Amino acid sequence: MKPQNRSLLLSFYLCLSVLLMLSGCSTLNKPEESTADALPTNIQPTEPEESALGAKLREHTGDYGNLWDEITEGYDFPEISDAKIDKNLRWLSNNQRYLDRVAEQSKPYLYYVANELRENGLPMELALLPIVESAYDPFASSPSKALGVWQFMPHTGRNFGLKQNHWYDGRRDIVASTDAAVRYLKRLNTMFDGDWLLTIAAYNAGEGTIRRAIQRNRKQGKGTDFWSLPLSQQTQSYVPQLLALSKVIADPEKYDLELAEIPNNPYFTTVNVSSPIDLAQAARMADINPKELRNLNAGYNKWITDPTGPHQLLVPVADAAQFTLSLDKLPKITPVQVAGDYKVKSGDTLGAIAKRFGTSVAAIQSANNLKNTQLKIGQSLSIPGQAPMDSPYAIQAEQEIAQRKQKNTGTYYTVASGDSFWTIARKNKTTVNNLLKWNELPANAKLKPGQKLLVLNKATEQKDGNKITYQIKSGDTLHKIANKFDVSKQDILSWNKVKNESYIHPGQELTIYLSAKN
Repeated sequence: MKPQNRSLLLSFYLCLSVLLMLSGCSTLNKPEESTADALPTNIQPTEPEESALGAKLREHTGDYGNLWDEITEGYDFPEISDAKIDKNLRWLSNNQRYLDRVAEQSKPYLYYVANELRENGLPMELALLPIVESAYDPFASSPSKALGVWQFMPHTGRNFGLKQNHWYDGRRDIVASTDAAVRYLKRLNTMFDGDWLLTIAAYNAGEGTIRRAIQRNRKQGKGTDFWSLPLSQQTQSYVPQLLALSKVIADPEKYDLELAEIPNNPYFTTVNVSSPIDLAQAARMADINPKELRNLNAGYNKWITDPTGPHQLLVPVADAAQFTLSLDKLPKITPVQVAGDYKVKSGDTLGAIAKRFGTSVAAIQSANNLKNTQLKIGQSLSIPGQAPMDSPYAIQAEQEIAQRKQKNTGTYYTVASGDSFWTIARKNKTTVNNLLKWNELPANAKLKPGQKLLVLNKATEQKDGNKITYQIKSGDTLHKIANKFDVSKQDILSWNKVKNESYIHPGQELTIYLSAKN
């Protein structure tokens, strides 16, 4: 080949290479089709940009074997030092038993709650909020009628879609109530411009209370942060309790405490059921602790599932396979009559409506959250049907649960047909007033066969020198506990080395010394 031809050929290849390179660069720099463009034209993305915490939590790969480690990794509250937090830290550092108990009670629910918070990009300190609210007791209730681990009030629960009727209360359902709590906390946090301390205060006291307090302080030229607001003693103690607890959970050794590990995997799974079933009977056939199944499905008001739905049960993962097999062997419950809705007509009374549908006034009031018997023409009422609420399995299961609660807090007496408060008091060598007081019952209370009554008899009183251990329930106050056992508030504080009532927490155990008179 001639030199000039070789030169022309070389030039051709060089030009071709340049063109190919430019073509490749053009392909690399071409923007890919966006997700928004790929969506149907009638759907537009509306989610705000994900927060740094949300991105961090979503990137988490779940390498932690201990659930507490994952929770503390997702903390996002500001680091704060305050005398009220320190006071709670001192109390916690002297109450290993309290930490043990709330850790144990939270075990069935904590993984689910933490996972929901992480999926929604929320601070993981919020997984500890049910400890402050209820000690993770799904049956916790307050004098103001708040229920469940998240302690939803009836009205707030309905606002967030929690079904409440004769059969079922979503406020006690761990899945439904956690979903509602996540949505409520997100709404509150938006309302208070991302300030989590104001959010938590509003969760306790109500958003209206916090907004009014902020407005008052702003008019007076005062600070509008949580620590500056004139709030109730309860709310002023509530936020520091959560902050102190989060510090202890993050570093228990610093406070000379031990925190039992919780496996970082699901505790329960969902099993669908096609018809109403007896929970106690199903638990017995699947060899599951009836109390455990009842606690996981606390949304059901009785031992029978809601005939109107939800048609599902939460079952421990380890028992799910055996439980599913047992469902096919369960005898069918007699079809439950659910009368449905009824519109009030002129002349109707609750008594007449209850008689017509074969139910009771109390059942209709409970199903419709009625405070009295007054009705309005055109009002829609949900009429509950009748069902075998107290099967022999359920009664036996209740007895087993009561026996597990006995420990050294007292004994439980099962009411038999024909019993009265006077006969029970005589059998147990105590007084009617004591029975009413110990069980927080009014003077006109009625007894039902199978009902459990707490009895602090002589044998119990004399055990450990007349000492008993009382576990604080949600809604308890020091005054209420003192009256219950006929002792003084100051004595209770002294016996338990507690400085004042602000140190009292649901789930905490108190030592109480009974005198001969009680």
